[in-house]
Amino acid sequence: MRFALVLLVACGSSPPPAQQPAPKAGDPTCPVEVPGTSVTVEDTATGGAIVFVTTGDVGELRARAGKWGVMVQTPATKSVDNIDRGARVVFAAKPEQVGALQSELRMHAQHLAGGTCQMAM
Repeated sequence: MRFALVLLVACGSSPPPAQQPAPKAGDPTCPVEVPGTSVTVEDTATGGAIVFVTTGDVGELRARAGKWGVMVQTPATKSVDNIDRGARVVFAAKPEQVGALQSELRMHAQHLAGGTCQMAM
């Protein structure tokens, strides 16, 4: 009786290359360019807030939200609060300007929901 010895050699494969982090989006001041980010608007008694939350890089989102808030041109005072998974950019206006500010913030939120800070020409 003959026995044949069969060697099975597993074909080795190299592990997949480490994934590189996604490059940062084009506008370093645009919070909605952080992957996984959504935007909403909240009315407050003194104005309103644009709220950004993300499933992505929270630190990057918060940094961009702070820069974005500084750049928004409005006669309101602005502040940025860190919230769970994001940031809240709060705008406060004089009592006679609250309604106009709230309308402006809704317009900004609607535009930002498209995923860009670029204004259409």
